[in-house]
Amino acid sequence: MCGRATLITPVDEIAEAFGVAPIPIGPPRFNISPGTDLLVIRSDPARDAHGELALLRWGLVPAFAKDRKIGHRLAQARAETLTKVNTFRFAFEKRRCLVVVDGFYEWSGEGKSRQPHYVHLSDRSPFTMAGLWERWTSAEGDTLQTCAVVTTPSRAALGELHDRMPLILGEGREREIWLGGSAEEARSVLEGAHDAVAHTLVLETVSTWVNNTRHDDPRCIEPIGENALC
Repeated sequence: MCGRATLITPVDEIAEAFGVAPIPIGPPRFNISPGTDLLVIRSDPARDAHGELALLRWGLVPAFAKDRKIGHRLAQARAETLTKVNTFRFAFEKRRCLVVVDGFYEWSGEGKSRQPHYVHLSDRSPFTMAGLWERWTSAEGDTLQTCAVVTTPSRAALGELHDRMPLILGEGREREIWLGGSAEEARSVLEGAHDAVAHTLVLETVSTWVNNTRHDDPRCIEPIGENALC
């Protein structure tokens, strides 16, 4: 359901591809995990209504939360229920974002024999997943900005690995609606208009090196088997 991701593409290329200003994002990431930062595009009237890049902690902490630790359990938001539960509903209505990655991992099998797979576009270009973000303030006045990835029932070959996958947004209108459309318009995106993108993904079997979140290097994405189109 996308519990790990990659962002290897240089930020200047990302900024040009999505029409936003670049920001410092650090070195390439081969094993992004919840609790670390994801790169997102968001439209925040208090900042830049045209969209901006931002690094947000992966694991959503609602504004009303008493403790930031709740973010450990809120890395993903189910598309079927996020409009109904307060944990995600307020962010869905006012703080949607595009999570920018160029790949993510999924596992097959069970227990210690689980096999990781790397999922990406054939040209390894960056793409966007539907996301939600929040700004949380502690009792001491410290501010934390966080996000969650929206998931949906799996399409195509990904269904053989897991019953959930990230809601991948197609270019153009889907992204525009999710980022700046009304809540009613955004609900239409939740219905699965991203099927065409799901069928263009490539699935590669990779080594268990990626299983350790401390491993963040090119070895994580080295294929060890044949490629497969999703």
